[in-house]
Amino acid sequence: MQITVIPASTRVATQTIRILLADPSASVVGFYRNPSKVPAEFLSNPKFSAKQGDIEDASTLDFSGSDLILSITPMWYDGRDIMTVAKEVSWNVRNKIEETCDDIQRLVVLSSMGGQYDEGTGAILTNHAAEEIIGATKNAKEAVIVRPAYFMENWGEAVGTIKSDGYFFSTFTPASFQIPHIAIKDIASTLASELLSISGGTHSPLPAGSSPYALEIQGPKYSTEDVKRIFEEVSGKKDIQVKEIPKEGVQGFYEAAGFPPNVAKPFAEMNNSIIEGGKLFESPEPRTKDVRIMRTELKDVIKELWNGAGKE
Repeated sequence: MQITVIPASTRVATQTIRILLADPSASVVGFYRNPSKVPAEFLSNPKFSAKQGDIEDASTLDFSGSDLILSITPMWYDGRDIMTVAKEVSWNVRNKIEETCDDIQRLVVLSSMGGQYDEGTGAILTNHAAEEIIGATKNAKEAVIVRPAYFMENWGEAVGTIKSDGYFFSTFTPASFQIPHIAIKDIASTLASELLSISGGTHSPLPAGSSPYALEIQGPKYSTEDVKRIFEEVSGKKDIQVKEIPKEGVQGFYEAAGFPPNVAKPFAEMNNSIIEGGKLFESPEPRTKDVRIMRTELKDVIKELWNGAGKE
């Protein structure tokens, strides 16, 4: 079966494609805005083909021949309104699925924790748009929405300041507050499993009326204090300092980091939706009953980040 990944250049997409290509039942087509981003390991694999295509330009997309599709909504940092762009690209993907594909066996949409909400979650609303628009296509027999927790790899931003100055920033306050994390490799393995269960012929159809079907994936919960302890263990440095950013200062923190104001604002709203007083803190429901617990620990990911691995 042909599995199409759109776009294929993200870290999650790259890890997922790597797993898919290791399976004898799958061939993969990856769409890249910039063909130079295609990893050499993929180009040398006869089961992989790269196509130039940009989700922001519907005229460049053609999903003909696809049996299964993985759709990922990236983030935009160039100052445009992220919700406007997210809706536009979601419609581009959906319209092209419906124009060029007659019978998709399964569509898998990567979303985020909180993707079920239509307000109060800031940048996560871009994932909600993808769920509502792409996930509702009529040309897929089944649609599966995957909502992962907070990426462990996001703590990679701390490596530079710890190595140079012995501190890192955290916008999750108080420092003792724990949130569920997930490793990119566990997200990729889940996405690949949802696709390969069809490709390999071992699939049981979703219950009638359950498509789109949502599932959550998360690993252990960690606080900023836990992150500090793990970095100290991995680095051998003692007394690493944490510079906590209070809720009211998060938008300014992102702007100081170079985010345009209209991007910093939804990122701050996303961050603050997770901590006390926020949408996901106060109202975690409704949740899907399918919550899958993964086992990768943050220490393993931070070891890779500290040693310069874990980057595509």
